[in-house]
Amino acid sequence: MENIDVFRIVLDSENADISTEAQGDFNYDVKLATRRTNYTKYILYVDNFSISLKGLTTDSVLLKLNVGQYNSYNSSTGGNNQVVATIFNPNIASARTVDLALNHQAPNTPYRISTLPNNLNVKLTNIDNTVINFSNADNFWLLSLRIEAFYD
Repeated sequence: MENIDVFRIVLDSENADISTEAQGDFNYDVKLATRRTNYTKYILYVDNFSISLKGLTTDSVLLKLNVGQYNSYNSSTGGNNQVVATIFNPNIASARTVDLALNHQAPNTPYRISTLPNNLNVKLTNIDNTVINFSNADNFWLLSLRIEAFYD
């Protein structure tokens, strides 16, 4: 039986170490308390991703992380996949009358990654790879990740 350490990482758009909100780009220094040196594999899960798009008519959201996914391919990059969540907005009318909040949960969808991150870069784009501008204070997001690190 394999032994597992579980790491939970919670990030939000309001508390990035470095951010360029107009470019949908957020950087975090990840300070995980206890790390072993003999992990054999890492599995990443997106337990929850919630995003408020108040006033925006964005029709899709791609959540990209700077973690290399093992044996992956993405047609937009022509190489390694960095997309860990995709949400399509069911209400894209520009004159919608309610503010829009979208949610993605995939606690059973594993992404095999190459290492525990010391730094995470969150990049939010639409399906056409156009950045989502978060410089309006009414737009924000919250991301909850879980990493299972296996060792012998």
